[in-house]
Amino acid sequence: MDLPTLIHSILSHLTPAEQAIYLRLWHLSGGQGTCAVRYDDLAASAHVSRSTLKRSLKSLTRRKLVIVTFQAKRASIFEVFERALTPKPATLGIHRPRLYDLFTEEDRSLFLTYKRSLSPVHLKQLEAECDNDPHELDRLLFHQAFGPDRQSKYAHLLEQEPT
Repeated sequence: MDLPTLIHSILSHLTPAEQAIYLRLWHLSGGQGTCAVRYDDLAASAHVSRSTLKRSLKSLTRRKLVIVTFQAKRASIFEVFERALTPKPATLGIHRPRLYDLFTEEDRSLFLTYKRSLSPVHLKQLEAECDNDPHELDRLLFHQAFGPDRQSKYAHLLEQEPT
């Protein structure tokens, strides 16, 4: 990817610190590739503090632009990827309401308390089971959290939703 394309498709979606760090790594790796550099040296060359470097690397990793293999007292290995960051598709202001937004206040509170009480590992398993579809996850949790009386109260909501 050439620099103008890189600027338009990636850098315009990053913070200034992330831009400096990504550009430095991109240059050191020769574009898409691998490079080895110490955290302190990278922070100094990008003109950011070590804490800003760590925070920015976490964000770049989350965006799948960089994979970091940390090595204490040695240069860390950075894999740099040229992956266009496109904004989320426009929804035209039309959002599908969350299932629990249609509940009474008491039932909504019960549902959200149940959902928040799940361990992160269990929640990830359920999300994977639902193919990371938040509406399907809510339907699954609805059946787990509510007894037959409450389920029958909201049966009309589940019939309206496509399965």
